Amino acid sequence: MKEWCQLTSDEIAALDRKLPVIMPLGLLESHGPHLATSVDIDTAVFFARRIAENTGAILLPPMPYGFADEMAEYVGTLGVRADTLATVITDLSCHLCKHGFKRQIFLSGHGANRLPVELAFYRIWEEYPDLQAAYWNYWTEAGLSNLSHADKGETEIAVAVGTRAHLDRAKDSTVSKPWYRIRSRAAISPGTGGVNGSPSQANPQEGQRVCDEVVRALSAKVMRIIESD
Repeated sequence: MKEWCQLTSDEIAALDRKLPVIMPLGLLESHGPHLATSVDIDTAVFFARRIAENTGAILLPPMPYGFADEMAEYVGTLGVRADTLATVITDLSCHLCKHGFKRQIFLSGHGANRLPVELAFYRIWEEYPDLQAAYWNYWTEAGLSNLSHADKGETEIAVAVGTRAHLDRAKDSTVSKPWYRIRSRAAISPGTGGVNGSPSQANPQEGQRVCDEVVRALSAKVMRIIESD
């Protein structure tokens, strides 16, 4: 597998620039009393690594500090502002472009990372208009539409990818959101750690099946990119 941080500069220089680079994006974030804060990092790294192994794409080191959005006030969440992440992605992407790696996939385990990453694309295009970049939430791109924060589905996936879990501590909770965009989920759902669903019903075997499905779907998408002109 082509893992950027394990290669020498000469080995990187010899890589095919047609290959996309994949950067896993996460966030240290509260996921209730039953999951470690590493969920969004663990999922992004797991899927990015498996995709790189399957396709020959180039795996970049992960970005663990994502955009701490409405989850920021829960204890355990540790991230950055949207404009901070946009600036970091802009700098890293431009550096990759400078060395000829202009096919870039930012694979995220945290949905709110989309806003700053796509903002960064518009900044990068001012200098590198030939950048070909995509932001993917792993679940959306794999066609999973029924996941909520730290619910049954995300808990199953987290356990399958190796996140530290305490299923006996799982507490079900439903977040009732108003019609307007909220600033803080903790303000309307305190004490839950952001859980929105029924993690007490999680089935680890189902998580493995879903993970295999995600890997197949995303590997196929990356192969189509590699094979395109």
